[in-house]
Amino acid sequence: MGLNLSLDDEKNLNSRVFLDKLKSEMNYKSLYNGDLISFDWLEKIEFACPYIDIIVRNPKLTLIQEENLVKVERSKRITVASVKDLAKHTQYIEDVDKKTNDVRPSKILDIRNEETYNIYENRFLYTLINDLHRFVANKEKLLDNFELNKNKTLEYKASSMTNKEKVNIELKVSSNSLPSKQDDKKLEEEINHAKKRLKRVNDYLFSWDKSEMVKALAKEHVNFVSPPLKKTNILLKNPNFRIAVRLWDYIRTYDLDKRDDSKESDDNNSIDVMKSFLDHSFLIDYAVMDSMVKLKREQKKNMTQYAVVILTEEISRVMDLLASCGYKTNEDELLSLIVKQLKDDKRDRLVGAEDVKKKFKSAMEEYLERTQKYL
Repeated sequence: MGLNLSLDDEKNLNSRVFLDKLKSEMNYKSLYNGDLISFDWLEKIEFACPYIDIIVRNPKLTLIQEENLVKVERSKRITVASVKDLAKHTQYIEDVDKKTNDVRPSKILDIRNEETYNIYENRFLYTLINDLHRFVANKEKLLDNFELNKNKTLEYKASSMTNKEKVNIELKVSSNSLPSKQDDKKLEEEINHAKKRLKRVNDYLFSWDKSEMVKALAKEHVNFVSPPLKKTNILLKNPNFRIAVRLWDYIRTYDLDKRDDSKESDDNNSIDVMKSFLDHSFLIDYAVMDSMVKLKREQKKNMTQYAVVILTEEISRVMDLLASCGYKTNEDELLSLIVKQLKDDKRDRLVGAEDVKKKFKSAMEEYLERTQKYL
């Protein structure tokens, strides 16, 4: 059956309506866990540890006054403030000696001065150490299960209409890199080295947990410090605390960024050009679906008609892509490429046909040679 390869008006109109009504979205994401390999986070922690250690070994203390109303016999120190308080609260006076005018109280205010670690700067450090425990533990878990991967994901959603129906598509394409043995060996060496460095960081953390300051604050169940930090003179001017504050800020920025090195394309022009190819693929998918009829002869006819429409669309789309990439082409160059491809395809088909002829001829000669015995 001869097929008409001219542009079919009905299929062409159907395709034009399809493209005009088409609405699509494309999202590309490249996920590369290379931040862990850079180990910049480990360098930041290692740098800060000696400075934090100096603070923990020489913590700042403050004096606080504790006032408690106690029985006289339990009082350890009676001060002027105790006497003044008794003068205000005469109900605590149990007896007065009429001869000597000595006063015998039943209760008295006991005032004690005690040293404490519970100051803002120490609570800040206590919070930072707790955050470092969590941060380092999470990194150790990642190192134990780490693989060098570069993952790419392309998502495409679109809908369109023809003169007779509404069409939808959802597409997701993903890929995972395959690292070489050399990459695996290098990765293993870097991870083992990082684990040794983390061991030293953990030695710092465990020694801080046993320090007098941290144990005292933990015993008091002090509240952790919440951002933003108060800019006290000690945090601003003490060089050791300044480095601790820098690490505090880094960890919080790190947590917010999540460091997954997720990169999404933000070049709108590039996205539009690439999306146009996915739009055209959507048209091809629809053409296949629309051509699926019971009779194979009709299927071939429909696909042939659509193929001509798709070919004209594809030529236009390729020209747009080349122009957007800065390549100037003309009709003669494009035609020469098409003609060359056609000649190559024709040559391949002719070579294939010659091989068949040679095999057939060889088989016939062998058959005739065998049959000569019986003639």
